[in-house]
Amino acid sequence: MRVKGDEISGDDGVGSARRPSFVQRQALKGLLKQARKHPDEPLTPADWESYWRYAAQPSSLAFKRVLRRLPTTPRCGYCGAPFAGLGGRLVRPLGYRPSRKNPNICSTCVELAPPGGMTLEIGVLFADLRGFTSDSESRTPAEVSIKLRRFYAHAEKVFFPEALIDKLIGDEVMALYVPPFMMPGASIDDDAHRHVAHVMLEHARELLESVGYGTAGVPDFEVGIGLDFGEAFIGNIGDTAVHDFTAVGDVVNTASRLQGHAAAGEVLLSARLARLLPTPVGVPEQVVLKGKQEPFDARRVQWFGGRP
Repeated sequence: MRVKGDEISGDDGVGSARRPSFVQRQALKGLLKQARKHPDEPLTPADWESYWRYAAQPSSLAFKRVLRRLPTTPRCGYCGAPFAGLGGRLVRPLGYRPSRKNPNICSTCVELAPPGGMTLEIGVLFADLRGFTSDSESRTPAEVSIKLRRFYAHAEKVFFPEALIDKLIGDEVMALYVPPFMMPGASIDDDAHRHVAHVMLEHARELLESVGYGTAGVPDFEVGIGLDFGEAFIGNIGDTAVHDFTAVGDVVNTASRLQGHAAAGEVLLSARLARLLPTPVGVPEQVVLKGKQEPFDARRVQWFGGRP
C-alpha cells in the first residue's frame, strides 16, 4: 500500500483512491517505523517480516482483543474486526470493512500488507462441515446462514489470536499458522516449527470439543479436519487488477485433501507435521490424495471414540 497526501490506493480497484481513516494512517506510520522507512517510502516484498512483527507487537494485539470483543461474526480473519451487526457498523468508518482482495480479511489489514509476499514454512488447517449440503436442502436460506455463522463463531473463538483465518468457503474454514506472526522476533527454527505443530493440533481438538464432541450429547456440527505443515508463498497473490491475500503451495492443497479424507470427528494430519510433535499421535496410514502419484503418509486421530 502507498499513502499519497490524504489518499490511500491499492485495495478498492485499479486507479481508485480514498481518504484513509485515522486508524489506517497511524497503523501505516507504525509499520513504516517497524520497517525503518521514511513516510514517503513505499513498502516492498522485503518488508513482509516487518509486517508480521508489527501485527504481533503488544499494542497491536491489545487493539485486536478489543475488536474481537465487539459483536458479531463474521470477522476479519487477521485482526478480528467484525463485519456485521453493531460492531461492524462501529468499526466500518475506521476502515474495517471486507477487502475486495480477500473478503475474509479487512481493508485495513490488507492495505497495510506489502506488495508481493514471502516464502516460508507455515501450518495449514482445513475444517469442513460434513453433510452440510444435503442438510441445507431442507432449510431456508436464513436458517443456513445462521448455522454457518454459528460454525464460524466456534472457529473464530478457537483459532484467534494465533491463526490467520484466510478463508470462509461456504461450509469450510481455512486457517494459516505463520511462525513470524505467532512468535515475533523469535528464530524460525525447529523449535518454532514444533510450537506451530503443537498449537495446530490443540486447535483441532478444541474446535471439535467446542462443537460438542466428547460430550454425552450429539455434536452441534459434524466436522472433519485436515492438517499439514510445509513451504508456501504467502502474501498478495495475482496481478494488479485481480489478486488475493492468501497462501499458495503444495501444503495448502495437501491440507485440503487430507480434510476430505477425514470422517466426522476425526483429524487427518500429514506425517511431516506429526514428526514435529513431541509424542506420536494417531494411527499411521497411507491415503491416496488427488494430484499425488504416490500414497501419502498420514496419521488419523480420533479422540472421541470410533477408530482406535
